[in-house]
Amino acid sequence: MTSKNIIFEEKAEIVEQIRFEADQFITIVKAEKSSQTAKPGQFAFVECGGSTLLRRPLSYLRSSKEAGTIEFMYKTVGHGLESLSQMKKGDAIKVMGPIGNGFDHPLEKKSAILIGGGVGIPPVLFMGEELKKINKGINLVAFFGSEIPFPFQTSASGLVMPGVNEDIITTLDDMENVGIACRLSSQAGYEGCHSGFVTELANSYIDTLSDEEKNETIIYACGPESMLEAVAVLAKRKELDCMLSLEEHMACAIGGCAGCTVKIIENGDQKMKRVCVDGPVFKAEQIYT
Repeated sequence: MTSKNIIFEEKAEIVEQIRFEADQFITIVKAEKSSQTAKPGQFAFVECGGSTLLRRPLSYLRSSKEAGTIEFMYKTVGHGLESLSQMKKGDAIKVMGPIGNGFDHPLEKKSAILIGGGVGIPPVLFMGEELKKINKGINLVAFFGSEIPFPFQTSASGLVMPGVNEDIITTLDDMENVGIACRLSSQAGYEGCHSGFVTELANSYIDTLSDEEKNETIIYACGPESMLEAVAVLAKRKELDCMLSLEEHMACAIGGCAGCTVKIIENGDQKMKRVCVDGPVFKAEQIYT
């Protein structure tokens, strides 16, 4: 399905730059138009400043209608994002967005599992926070993985995570503060984190669910391709619905260059779809059969 969202091109202002370890940043931007409609799973095409010609596609970490702001989290890989990270409060950039189709939440789904890896954490974290705003009673759990320090505040969780070893206790404060049980995974040896893959944590949790609970649960995931494939395999094996947000390099982000196409299965046929406007969110079975 091609996006029918209104895409705004606007001059935005840097509000704050927050730096984390391993050259990771959260950039908060005043963008009055796109902040009113941006949804989890969508992204913006962001001017990076300096001598960078091409913009960079960045998933929304948050969007605040009240403050008129949007947030992005990224690692400074390459000259463009390095330039963006060096911009100061008050500097102006151009932002085009929101672009693409975001995550949908079927009404019959009473629970959701959020799975994010690295710079793929923002859209699923955003989805969790938004679902909690809409329905405080929804059952949400989150599993995030990273091989470098997490670009968020972490602490020991006070929320129970069924099926997961009690020694695995570290969580993101952002999830804990809205009542979402969350556990972290890394092979870097971080305290309180699972030493392995994030899908192993998710698998342990899913094994505690009844068949009825599985029918009412959906997975939302974003991260490296290898992680997404593993999530799709897990979802198929456990018979869970699953939506994936893909990450691809883009030149235009509006469907003109077709440089971000991927093969998908639709109605039994193989087709080529553009990640920017036909995605970035697809059903897992469309990507990995």
